[in-house]
Amino acid sequence: METESNRETPLPEREYSHVQIIGLRVITTRAEFIGTISDIITGQSNDNYVVRSDKGEILIPAIEDVVQSINLDEGYVTIEAIEGLLELNEKSR
Repeated sequence: METESNRETPLPEREYSHVQIIGLRVITTRAEFIGTISDIITGQSNDNYVVRSDKGEILIPAIEDVVQSINLDEGYVTIEAIEGLLELNEKSR
């Protein structure tokens, strides 16, 4: 029997648990594959997705200007690679 205490509380729309996000592929709005989310760094103002790519780790801020959509059924996150975002990560290595 399902009780109130053993039911998962659904998250508000457009909010996801870390478990749902880790392992998703990341693609740009131009359909370029970036990598796979391997971890999430929780910050005061926003989370950052740690994306493993063939070039190393890339940090993607989990903000509305960048994260365009999350498709759990298909297993990917679509981002808008705003100007300098991917290049900034390359310079920090």
